[in-house]
This record gives sequence, C-alpha cells and structure tokens, in this order.
Amino acid sequence: MISGHPTALPDQVPLEAHLERLRAIARIVVEEPDTDALVQRLAEATALALGGDTVAVGIHQDGRIRIGRAFHRGELRSLDRSLGPGEDVAGWLLEHRRPLLVQDLRAESPVGSQLAEECGATSLLALPILNHQEHLLGTLECYRRDPQRPFTPSHMDLARTIALLAAAGLERAQLFAKMLEWASSFENLLAFNASLNAKLEPALLLRRLVEHASGFLGADAGMAGLVGPQDVWVDGYWRRGQWLDFRERWPAREGTPGWVVLNQCPYLTNDYPRDRLANPLLARRFQVANAICVPVLGLEDRVLGFVELHNKKGGQEPFTWSDVDFLESLTHSTALALRNANLLAELAAQRSRLRALAARQVQLLEEERRRIARELHDEAGQALVGIKLGLQVLAQRLPPEAMALREELDALRHQVNQATARLRNIARELRPPTLDELGLEAALRQYILAFRKRTQLTVHFDSLNLVQVPQAVETASYRIVQEALTNVARHAQASQVWITLVCDGERLHLAIRDDGQGFHMKEVGERGLGLIGMQERAKMLGGSLHIESTPGVGTAIQGTIPLA
Repeated sequence: MISGHPTALPDQVPLEAHLERLRAIARIVVEEPDTDALVQRLAEATALALGGDTVAVGIHQDGRIRIGRAFHRGELRSLDRSLGPGEDVAGWLLEHRRPLLVQDLRAESPVGSQLAEECGATSLLALPILNHQEHLLGTLECYRRDPQRPFTPSHMDLARTIALLAAAGLERAQLFAKMLEWASSFENLLAFNASLNAKLEPALLLRRLVEHASGFLGADAGMAGLVGPQDVWVDGYWRRGQWLDFRERWPAREGTPGWVVLNQCPYLTNDYPRDRLANPLLARRFQVANAICVPVLGLEDRVLGFVELHNKKGGQEPFTWSDVDFLESLTHSTALALRNANLLAELAAQRSRLRALAARQVQLLEEERRRIARELHDEAGQALVGIKLGLQVLAQRLPPEAMALREELDALRHQVNQATARLRNIARELRPPTLDELGLEAALRQYILAFRKRTQLTVHFDSLNLVQVPQAVETASYRIVQEALTNVARHAQASQVWITLVCDGERLHLAIRDDGQGFHMKEVGERGLGLIGMQERAKMLGGSLHIESTPGVGTAIQGTIPLA
C-alpha cells in the first residue's frame, strides 16, 4: 500500500533529528566511492533514519538483484544472495518497479520474504532505487519486528528521499568502478604490449596473453597452448590470479582447442558443462560455466596455438561475440610476437653457430700459426744454419790469394744471418714460443719490450696472479693486447699506454688505456675490424669486452674472460 502526504513525522521524531540523519546519508553518498562499502553504510544509516530493525540494500546487476549483506540489529550480517524477477521482495521490486508497504506481514502479503522470516519481522517497507531516467540501480528493504510500531506512509515518504540520495551515490560509485575498470584495462594494455616486446618464449607469451585477456574481458580463468605435431597441449591453468599445474592434450577435432585448430575459427559456449566439446575434467575441477576459444593464427593462416577463457564474472554473465572479436585482436598481436620470437630464436641459433665456427677457425688458425712457427724455426731455421756453416767451411778452403771470393762468401754469410734473424722474428710474431713455454705474463713482457723499442712509446704493464690460466684464455688475452697495441701505434698518436691483467681465480680481468687522440665510436674506420675481432675473441670464451673512446681524451678497453 502506498501513502500520500504524511500528517506527522515518522514516529514523532523531531525535524532536526530527521534532517541530521538525511545529512549523514548525504555525506555517505559524497564520501564513499566503493559500491559494496556504500550499500553497507547506507543500510546502517537507513536503519537509523527509519527506525528499522533490519535493512538490506541490493544492487542491480545483469538483470538480477545482488544483496551482499544486511544491517541487522546493530551489526552487518552476510547474505550473498542473487535474486531474479519475482523472487522474494527484491525480485518483486525488480519486476514491478514500484514501492511496497506491508504493515502486517502476518496477514496476507503480495510477496514472501525470506529475510522477514529469518529476522522475525512483522512490517515491511521496500522500494526500488531509480535514477533520473527511471533506470533501476538497486533496491531498499526495511523491516520492523514490533507489531505495535508498523511502518507508515510517512516512513515511505522519508524512504523515497533516502532512495533519491542512494541513487546519486550508486551512480557515482558505478562511475568510479567503471573508471577503475578503464584504468585497469589501460594498464593491462600497456603490460600486454610490454610483454609482446619482451622477447619471451612462445609458451610464456601465450600465458601473458591469457593473463591480460582475462583482465580485459573480466574472465576468472583460462588457458593457452601451442600446436604440436599430433595434438594441442597445455601445461598450466590460469585461475583467480595464479597459474595452477594442469597438463592436458587434445587431438584434432577433440575439445574446443582441437575444434578451433581444425576449423581455424573461434568457438563460444555459455553452457560449457553440457556442450558437446566440453572437457569433463575442466568442467568438474574448475567449475567452468562458459567459455570462448580462439585460434592463434600465424602467416598463411597457419595455426600456432589457441587461447581459451572461462567464467566471465564468475560464470554469471555470458560471453558475447564482441568478446570473441576483442580476443581475436589480441591473438593477432600475439601471433606477430610469436613469429618475432621464433625469428629471434633462429637468429640466436645462427649467431651461436657462427660464433662456434669462428671460434673453431681461430683455434685452427692458432694451431696453424704454431705449426708454421715451429717449421720456420726448426726446419727453415736449421736449413739456413746449415747454409751458413757450409759457407764458413767453403771460406776456409779458399787459398789466401782469393781475397775477392772470400769477401763475396762473407757477404753471403751476412745475408744468411739477416735472413735467419728475420725468420726468427716472423716465427715469434706468428706464435711466440714464450707463450707456450713460460705463460702469458712472460710472453706479454717480451712483446711489450720489443714494442717499446720499435715505437718509442712508454708502456706500463702490471699483472697479478697470472698463473694456471688456461691456454685458450692466454692466447685470447695475448692477441687482444697485441691488437690493442697495434692500433695505438697506428692511430692513437699516444705517448703512454697502461696495461693491467688481474686473475681472481674465476675470471681474467683486462684493462688497456692510452692517452692518445681518441675517436668517435660511430666512426671507427679501419680500426673497426680489429676492435670487432678483439670483442669476438672474448665472446668466444664466454667473456665480454667493452671499448670506450673520446676524441682528445684517449681510448679505454675493459674486458673479462672466465677461466672455466
């Protein structure tokens, strides 16, 4: 029954008290942006304003009224109910969209009330919360237990005012929730784009797709998998913010993944447990209610994998084909990222093979240098020594009067001595025997001494703990120092060079610095190949070499090579 104008204030409460209670409700509406917190505080404030023993405020969502809690006799009570049209008082309000006043629930009532039975109420006041366009935002139910003090039409008029304030608060809270949802979607989009550019493994890329797509579309769960030679497989299940261990395979034509891979088109079902393609294990273990499954298509429509989302907003709200379209747009970006990941993997494999080939070539080159140096020293050098001895014997057999011939033989012996010295230098440059016989430190000191005499440059050399360094590391370090000093002599116009080698037991640390004219790193010119060769020698052994140069300041090289 609906009343007209009241003849007195409800329960004869002074006007100032009513105004203060309405101001309190208005403050709640202004201060509280969260929907759940808002309805709880509204229920408490309404109970005080109307003198109700029990008050429940419901929210209209997806054609139903959701009541999370009720304010009952001074405390909040959990309800967690979802009511459709015609179900209980909230369902009656949802269906009729008009107020309801029942002064004696013990007599005949147009609607049953479970909450009234639970709290022992005898009087009911309920009305829909409508916005300015008469759209239903929620419901307000207020109950009294005292049969001597039923709700009156005056209470209904006050409740109408409260409902108008509540409508403004609910619209504001819903707007804030939508803004947060938009902000979350924007953050998801940024995170999704970042994951696409993060050079991830294909399986990890698909997992990121599930996580972000669930955030975009409001899904509780999902999975994604790659296409194998014989079937489609997954190794995890995303549910409520975490990955669970779940391993499953689908042959072609079986299940939603097999169907979308075979037909190369999406699949949607909002009754998953009864769907012909449903996976009974998924439906039973994860309570899957609805699902969308979309293939991930690569070049020439080749299926790379699939992504499947489950339970949009707890399975209560259905998936739509608009959701499918949006998910397809995400899979297109993911497919491109997968292709890039595969290309990067292939490129990395090619680089690894090239580096291994280069390392093998360097090894063979050093072995060939060692062999040639040994042959020059042992065979060619011995041959020249034999020629020299033969010339000495021949000179001794000449008669004293053959002075001109003796001078020619002396000149030949002098040329043989010079050739022997040049041959020894060539052999030493190819592979210094000191490096194999006495180690890295001795070989570098010998080379630096010869470099000082040849260039007149001041070279400072410091070393620490250069013992038991593997031969490959010794050779690489020697060649790096050799190439660096060659560059200094040719291009730097420096007066001093500082070289430091330190071994810490696990790595060899190398530093080379000069006070020359330096250069722009983008304009290395003919030094480029030498610098690249130095860096590659370090990389071949799992190390690194960093080169810095500033015009007018000089060049600095810092390198680290692991001993293992």
